[in-house]
Amino acid sequence: MWIGAHIDIRNWLTCGRGREIDVPEFRRVSVYAPESHADLALPSGVPVGSLIPQIVDIMAAPLSGVPAHYQLSIAGAAALDESKSLAQHGIRDGSLLVLSASPAPPPTPRFDDPADAVATFLAAAARPSASAAARRTAALAAGWLTAVGTLVLIRTAFETNAAGQVGAAGVLAAAGGIALSAGAIAHRGFGDGLAGLTLGLLAAGFATGAGLLAVPGGPGAPNALLAATAGAATALLALRIIGCGRALFTAVGGFGLLAAAAALAASVGAAPPRVLGAACTLLSLALIETSARVSIRLAGLSPQPAVIAAAERMPAGDDLPARAARADSWLTGLLGAFSAAASLGAIGTLVAVCHAGGSPVGGIAFAATTGATLLARSRRYPGVATAVTFTVTGTLTLSAGFVVAATAGAPRLPWVAVGIAVLAAGTLWLGFLAPALTWSPLARRGVELAEYLVLAAVVPLACWICGLYGALAALTLS
Repeated sequence: MWIGAHIDIRNWLTCGRGREIDVPEFRRVSVYAPESHADLALPSGVPVGSLIPQIVDIMAAPLSGVPAHYQLSIAGAAALDESKSLAQHGIRDGSLLVLSASPAPPPTPRFDDPADAVATFLAAAARPSASAAARRTAALAAGWLTAVGTLVLIRTAFETNAAGQVGAAGVLAAAGGIALSAGAIAHRGFGDGLAGLTLGLLAAGFATGAGLLAVPGGPGAPNALLAATAGAATALLALRIIGCGRALFTAVGGFGLLAAAAALAASVGAAPPRVLGAACTLLSLALIETSARVSIRLAGLSPQPAVIAAAERMPAGDDLPARAARADSWLTGLLGAFSAAASLGAIGTLVAVCHAGGSPVGGIAFAATTGATLLARSRRYPGVATAVTFTVTGTLTLSAGFVVAATAGAPRLPWVAVGIAVLAAGTLWLGFLAPALTWSPLARRGVELAEYLVLAAVVPLACWICGLYGALAALTLS
């Protein structure tokens, strides 16, 4: 036999006349199995697949048991191709090979009836369970029905100036409290995160509606102020009480706080809506740039002063993954809140400019620049939730600008068609082609520079919309 082994003592195979085999057609290698090893002289021109059964026979004692597929590999590398020889793999004398086993794949089922084959393959396909799909559907349906019902109630109350407006606010507040308590019981008592998250969002929605209806008269800035404050407070309270959905509740709470600040400015000052919208957009874009540092500090990962001992500065090994996950949740929530506020502010500015009369060019340019900035930010963060948030908010802002540009003044149908084609082509290019391209360092630097230029263009456009240039010109002339 052309394979020899000696398990305990390193001794190369010798031929029948006592002379050691020393021909170029053999490779002297060491083969290691999980519990033993052997020094073998293997033919260099025979395919690896033909050598494996002989090697398994030599090392059958430790490897016997469940049928398995055996393979040879170089230490720390992938398995050798069984159709190639040792020489073709570049195996030299003295190489170390590893013999490993993997479970044998189940045989391919055979069917006499195609209907049985179709049923079996469909049953084996990876699908979510019916109960999980039903729970997600119920959560979406509950949120949709609650939002539609609350909007109808608010519209009816403001249009008819109904006497029961304060009573409706009380009912909504009570419903929000019940939903918040039920969410805490669902998650902390039964471990159902989806139910807790759904009930927490419903509680925030009920509180927002109650705050909007609690202020007599309206709708106006005081109604919006109380509604935004109540919604933000409920979302942040749900984050503490329910204990799940940190990113989503953070996004809702942060968005509510920014909306409350804008409503407070509208209530106290006499600034027009377009100024408030532009200021909200600028503030939100600035906060997006600081979200990473804020999330690191909130999660306790920020560097401590040098006077603290190194053991106290660094979190423990078991605590570090939890803090990292917490920082990621904070970052996702903050970016979601600020991107939504920036998008809403740009769309509100566009609507205010159109209602004020005059040329909507400034509002269209402001919305388009804000949308492009949000879309550009989607490639800077690897998280799926963050990328989707930036993509959705940027697309909504660009869509609003495109609708106004297409409908303002006399319609120019050819240009509208060109705009539709350009937007579709640009979206497909960003989603399919751009990620597959290999960018040179100079090209990546150029893209980053273009992003910063687009971000910097938001400031002069906001000043133009707010009328700052006209005020400075009038001040200079006077």
